[in-house]
Amino acid sequence: MRRCLEGRPKERSRSPPSKEREGVIQSAGTRNVSEMRCAREPELHVLYASPLDQRIPQINIQGEVDLLQDSLRKANCRMNISVGAATTKSFAQLLTLAQSAGSIILHLSVHVVNAESNVGIVFENDFGGAHILYRPQLEELLGNGEQLEGLSFVFINGCSSESIAALLVEAGCHLVIATRGKVYDVAATVFTQQFYYALGSQVSVRSAFESAQQVLRVDPDPKVKASADMFVLFGQHAARSQTLPRRPMQVHESADGQSGLRSESWDLGASGCLPPRVEDYIDRSSVLCDILRNFESSSGKPARRACILSGPEGIGKTVAAIELAHFASSPGRIFSRNVLYVSIDGRPDLANVIQGISQSLVSRQLLANASRSQKDVLLALQQIDQTRSRYLLLLDDHSGAVRASPQVQSLLSNMLETVRNLSLVVCSRDHVYESLGPCKCVNVPLGALTDAQSAELFLKRIHRPLRPCDLDHGAQSQGNLTKTEGILQKLAKHPVLRQIGGNPGQVNAICQRVTPQLKSLWDLCSTQWQRLESVTTSVVRSMSFDFETRNPNIQNESRLMRRMSDDLDEHQSSLQLTRKMSIDGVHAEPLVRMMSLDGAPLARMMSVDETQATENGIDQF
Repeated sequence: MRRCLEGRPKERSRSPPSKEREGVIQSAGTRNVSEMRCAREPELHVLYASPLDQRIPQINIQGEVDLLQDSLRKANCRMNISVGAATTKSFAQLLTLAQSAGSIILHLSVHVVNAESNVGIVFENDFGGAHILYRPQLEELLGNGEQLEGLSFVFINGCSSESIAALLVEAGCHLVIATRGKVYDVAATVFTQQFYYALGSQVSVRSAFESAQQVLRVDPDPKVKASADMFVLFGQHAARSQTLPRRPMQVHESADGQSGLRSESWDLGASGCLPPRVEDYIDRSSVLCDILRNFESSSGKPARRACILSGPEGIGKTVAAIELAHFASSPGRIFSRNVLYVSIDGRPDLANVIQGISQSLVSRQLLANASRSQKDVLLALQQIDQTRSRYLLLLDDHSGAVRASPQVQSLLSNMLETVRNLSLVVCSRDHVYESLGPCKCVNVPLGALTDAQSAELFLKRIHRPLRPCDLDHGAQSQGNLTKTEGILQKLAKHPVLRQIGGNPGQVNAICQRVTPQLKSLWDLCSTQWQRLESVTTSVVRSMSFDFETRNPNIQNESRLMRRMSDDLDEHQSSLQLTRKMSIDGVHAEPLVRMMSLDGAPLARMMSVDETQATENGIDQF
């Protein structure tokens, strides 16, 4: 077996675990009923952190919890699973619960940061961003270890988590499962599934751990097989006897119906009311964080209740809205299971909006039947305040009703005035500056994709591999190009993407034309872009000759290339291109030239010096 930490550090003056503690779940002895319930009835808490940060891969928490639930069910173990977002607050509350109630099983699904001289866990903050706690902060949060006494064991589902496990053991945790390096997702899935199935089948933690390793070792995939020894069990002495009971209890809420933790029993009903996530999503984390940040009060600023996500057609508002709905409604987050998504199509009128909202309320069982009555909708929404839970109404306004209809604005104003726990996000092609009742509308623009993002999306959506002739004129049409950083950079500057201007809707549309029958990407370029590329080369040669003659110490060709590149970014679909070029001559006077890209004469027209330009009159150009 691999190296394990079996005891506590020598500096701790704590007695070794007794047999009763080693088999805490099964051995009740002569303790009273309360102690027996504490020892015999564990609770499985899943804390996950998958923050909105494009540097951090998203965790499929729904798939992970489904896996846990399925494994325990197949083992005929009816344990209730509570799920919540891993924030510093929820983590501290869980440790307190473990200290008071005992027998808590913690499944921690997080990313671990291993810096040169430090290690940390990536938690989430209140608005979904990343919050990293490094070792000093973790040690302070864990305290003197007494609150870890109630943790039956901890399963850290994250790569390179061995150092975090060692920290938990030092702080007083008896059993921790972790990894000592990068583990493939498939291997982690196989290990987790077998471990919890074996644990639910009444074998000890150590036997379940070894069983999961054995399944990995016989897997046909060499990468999965090699991952068996990447999993580490800390505290093997206690793991020999600790098992789950045959009749685990259900997790109970407090008398007022609110659990102390921001976690809840896993239920797919809420996410089932939302549109499915799109394939090949390009990260818009910063925009989603900006929206959620407005709904949280911080630094003395009051929380806002109305946001407008604005941008032109095809820019990705619907995709971003769906991602926002799924993220914010995940268990333990700001609008946990309480996002109402409404798509408004057709006429931009009040009746259409009321119908869409009422159908959403029916799907969430807040309204018995769909209604066209504004009164019925308002009465249904007022039930929200009775639940003391925060709700988000997300209007994907394709019709432009919010911007165009005063009646719709009045309806939304009444909603925000009468339902205190309701917040609103509207997807609109235009900004909305009018207040909705007492609420200021905070406009959050959704910008275009970067060149690199457009290239990434393009590669995901095309229907054939790239060929050499797609990127270079005259290159061979045989053979496929592999995805490299150089290929991505070259594709990002390709005219077929530059003419789109970072609009994901247009990227998706043009990808449908990249089929095996398409000879080259150059066939998709508009006529003006093909002409522009040829003319640009001629202009550079002509201008560089005049510039070098006037001042050989100034690298004007590079300057011109940069200026022309800037213009391409700003005027991607225009036949008439206005360029401003500064000729740094003897007097350093700027020369403004208006160029019409009409063909070959452009190069001849530009090969003039400052004197000729003054005599001939620059306006004629």
